[in-house]
Amino acid sequence: MANGADDKMKYYIGIDNGLSGGITVIDENQKIIESIVMPVIKGKKTEYDIGKIVIFFQDFHEPSNVYVCLEKAHVRPISGKRASFMTGYGYGLMQGILECCGMSYGIVSPNEWMKDILKGNDTKDKKGSILWCKRKYPRQDWRATDRSKKMHDGKTDSCALAVYCFRMNK
Repeated sequence: MANGADDKMKYYIGIDNGLSGGITVIDENQKIIESIVMPVIKGKKTEYDIGKIVIFFQDFHEPSNVYVCLEKAHVRPISGKRASFMTGYGYGLMQGILECCGMSYGIVSPNEWMKDILKGNDTKDKKGSILWCKRKYPRQDWRATDRSKKMHDGKTDSCALAVYCFRMNK
């Protein structure tokens, strides 16, 4: 990994696979190693930056020490055709990348990880993950960029998924 991570340490990755999602890596001490906004190419229509996503996962030298929780995609009835297509596309894309990198992964529904991670919180939605992450990791910057004013729920959801992955695989 880019941060000089130890190959013998175990890593847990949470992936919120939407175009506005995120990827977070924690170690076996639940320390955040990296938390990024989903790599995309912005243009007339936003697309996944497949090359950057692949490079991110290739940075793991020993995939047998890596456990991944991929959030199960589901289409909402109010979603348009493009949104529905991109949801399924991103979900399949992540599975393909993880398979090619030889990484062990599980698919988890949003309700499943939220029920566990956000237990006791008043809110069990995107706002709940932001609140939970701000409490668990108060020094972490949850914004998408330095110029952003709002917390990025793709990053906080992926962090909550990484902690859920840790709990399920320790």
